[in-house]
Amino acid sequence: MAKCNPRLALLAIASLTVLSGGCAPRSDFPSLARRPAEDIYASARAAQAAPIPQPGISQGLTERLASLRSAAREAHEMFLTRQAAASRAVSAAAGAAKGAEAWSVASVAVAGLESARSRLGLPLADLDRLEVQASNLVADGAEADFKAVRETRAEVEALAASETSVIDSLLGRLAG
Repeated sequence: MAKCNPRLALLAIASLTVLSGGCAPRSDFPSLARRPAEDIYASARAAQAAPIPQPGISQGLTERLASLRSAAREAHEMFLTRQAAASRAVSAAAGAAKGAEAWSVASVAVAGLESARSRLGLPLADLDRLEVQASNLVADGAEADFKAVRETRAEVEALAASETSVIDSLLGRLAG
């Protein structure tokens, strides 16, 4: 008598079960052919997808952004003029103990830089407000204002990041 492998028998039964599922009559399933309604929907959608002309930047926004850029550059120029003195003061305080005269002068100079950096906060706050207003227009398909505000904001944020980097470096040197 031949020995029967239970795993092989189980595999054979499972295979027959799976294969017999594909033997159902075609009338039991819907056709996958394209229906007339699908053709109508596709043609209506193609006609609807005509590009809508994008409106340009809102009136007055270009001037407002230029004004904010100018204010940011002025604040950055003030920072740069104070940076040289602060760097000299921090260099002079190298090795000085906390509370010593040189250390105090350097600390005040760095605080002056932090004050100059805070002037960038005003243009950034205005850009935040403009960005919110412009983002509301994006829902209506007008992206030009939003892109212009984001571009200006990126420029001002780059200035702020460079100033923060300078201050962090000076504070690190002052801490010893």
